[in-house]
Amino acid sequence: MKEIRIRFSKTGRAKFISHLDLMRTMTRAVRRAAIPVWYTEGFNRHPYLKFASPLSLGFEGLDESMDVRLIKDMPAADIVDRLNRVLPDGLRVHRAGEPVMKLSDIAFARYRMNFKDNNNNLSKFVTEQNIIAKKRTKKGLVRDIELSPFLNKADLIKNRNDNELCLILPCGSETINPALVVTAYEEYIEQCQGQHIKVLCDIARLALLNGDGHLFV
Repeated sequence: MKEIRIRFSKTGRAKFISHLDLMRTMTRAVRRAAIPVWYTEGFNRHPYLKFASPLSLGFEGLDESMDVRLIKDMPAADIVDRLNRVLPDGLRVHRAGEPVMKLSDIAFARYRMNFKDNNNNLSKFVTEQNIIAKKRTKKGLVRDIELSPFLNKADLIKNRNDNELCLILPCGSETINPALVVTAYEEYIEQCQGQHIKVLCDIARLALLNGDGHLFV
């Protein structure tokens, strides 16, 4: 039995596919592509698929990761080609190969956030030293998360109609969803301008990283 790590993107309309539906889609794709994957034991047998850090609904992912186990060898190029023939628009496999790192090695994720914002609020926001976000835990509790250390290191690129923010956030045992950044920015604008403004932001996860900041492979 051989473990293979498949790297794929989830873009366009596919960003609105939930993680549960993504699992179902990939399960059907593996079957239709006749990939010789190992099936779990038990009454409800299904292909073994293991995803790295599920992507939030509405986010694009440019380098997502899915592990499978093969019961016989198949060239990586064949796996990529077969899956791409049966996957829907917005899901595309880019490469496949044996995993180097463990899923537990994932500690951070790099994001690109495109804010539909043509004023100077965002450039001021990322330099603030006390930006707090409210995060709800799995137990329903709410605790404060300090965002400033991550925002201060972010790269901000100003365009004519929007601003692009590239930043790295925790994505392991401790996870900070970039949606918290959007909410904190809305609150910051409200404090500055005295009115609530809905912030529009397109979010894409560019890569998963290990604890040393190296690309997860």
